[in-house]
Amino acid sequence: MSLPVLHSKSSNSNDSLPFKQDVLPMKRVLEPLSPIALHSSFVPSAEAELALQSSISDLHSTITTVDDEINRLRASLASLEGYRTDLHEHLTLRRAVLSPIRRLPAEILGEIFLFAAEGCSMVWPRPTGTRADEDAMPWLLGKICSFWRSVALSLPKLWVEIHLTVKFSPSEPDAGSHRLHAMQDFLQACLTRSGTELLTFSIDARGPRENILPVLSALVAHSERWQHVSLDIEQFCSYHSDFAPAKNRVHNLRSLHIGTTSMEDTPATVPLDAFENTPSLTKVSISGIVHPFHVLRIPWTRVTHFTSKSSTYREGEFTQIMRQTTNLISFSSEGERILEVASSQPILLPHLEKLSVVNKGSYISKTCQFLTAPNLREFRVHAITPFVAEQTLAMLARSRCTPTHFTFRSSLEVDALWEENLALVWVLNELSSITNLHLIVLRSADNIMPRLVNRPQMGQAHPLLPNLQEFILEDRFCMSAAEVTEVLSSRIQNFSTGVWGPSTTTTTTAAPSLSTGTNQDRPRTAGLKVVRLNLSRPAAPKFPELDLLKQVAENHGVDISIHSA
Repeated sequence: MSLPVLHSKSSNSNDSLPFKQDVLPMKRVLEPLSPIALHSSFVPSAEAELALQSSISDLHSTITTVDDEINRLRASLASLEGYRTDLHEHLTLRRAVLSPIRRLPAEILGEIFLFAAEGCSMVWPRPTGTRADEDAMPWLLGKICSFWRSVALSLPKLWVEIHLTVKFSPSEPDAGSHRLHAMQDFLQACLTRSGTELLTFSIDARGPRENILPVLSALVAHSERWQHVSLDIEQFCSYHSDFAPAKNRVHNLRSLHIGTTSMEDTPATVPLDAFENTPSLTKVSISGIVHPFHVLRIPWTRVTHFTSKSSTYREGEFTQIMRQTTNLISFSSEGERILEVASSQPILLPHLEKLSVVNKGSYISKTCQFLTAPNLREFRVHAITPFVAEQTLAMLARSRCTPTHFTFRSSLEVDALWEENLALVWVLNELSSITNLHLIVLRSADNIMPRLVNRPQMGQAHPLLPNLQEFILEDRFCMSAAEVTEVLSSRIQNFSTGVWGPSTTTTTTAAPSLSTGTNQDRPRTAGLKVVRLNLSRPAAPKFPELDLLKQVAENHGVDISIHSA
């Protein structure tokens, strides 16, 4: 059997490839081999084999021609793409000439820069190898064009906030020296560009004194421009004398933080008096300072906001400071060691509105023992060891204050939860003015929640916290949600009718109106508006009662969220 020979024929114009006729012949229409030839048992004759060899050679030649044409077209396409890129660049440049932003005066452009860079600051060390470094404000403004750079450099306010982390290891002297010079150049650039504007800066310094001192010296040279200053320096007391040139020059200083990370057991022999004459200073924060009243010469009478953390007060020193801070509005104490003689008298702080105490239970008592705050509005207590209520109750009674916000976190010690919960109830009994309550406790169902039930229809005359509107409860050991449900449902009011939510024990009896009947002489109790529950226990809890509570709350316009884990 003879093998059908491959042959080609010219196709119509629609079948032609768009190749040059002198390079590529007309597209060939190839006829397939016959099915017999494709069978594995078929053996071509000598004549058919010659025809196949000729066809194979012809196809190889055609493929080579096609490949050459493909390469030529690819080169042409690449050339055209490059040409188009050049055209687009020229187009962009010409459009940029007509851009409206070119017509903005430098003053308007500067205001835009200030708005765009608001909240940005100069940070050292700068992050490297990231887009955050390349695109950070205000550095980015100097990379656009020379005009933008000149405008950015003419705006001192862009460069007034500086934050430095100075950490050097004695084991790397060469690398430390290089970083020190780079940091000094960075700081000097910021100080120069900020002109005469007031400065906000922070230093977090660890390492040899010889590496930290040049940075401090550069900043002290501009002390007349200090506005907000934060100093966290290892062995801070050894630098007191280095701040001497700033004395009587810090008239613009408004807030000051001084802290040390080392455990300094003895006070500094040389007091820090650089901030003694600071007529604008109102906010002071100290951390880890030993004997602060002796070490820091500060115009305490001008201070309105004072934060003290992990500082050590010698006997009588705490009341010495409090006695001078007669204008104090906010006071926060955390982890303090307070020693006072028994004869010390409570200090009257007539303007104190915010008080936060985080400490062991005994030190919380000592703090409250020596304070009287008749205008207290926000009160926060975080007990690290079991809370004891006596001195806190005495302070509240002595102050006759009417706080509206109270946050309490117990020690979360299981062995002391009963005593702490009971102590908390005693405190709440003295806080009838509270509108916002945040509790972080264990097993709130024990002693706490049952005391908060509001049932005027059951003859209850004086419920705890009659003005409560926002309630946040974080119970780290909640065994049951029944008490929580009862309390909160009793405090959800239908404001259109003045009727309170149903009692969990008498769900079919309608509650009488607060304005009629036997309840008209009872004090009106505010209804809850915001509820946040975060309940947990060793095993993931499920509280079906809360589904009904959430539905009731949402139906009465209460913003409520519940999380249990």
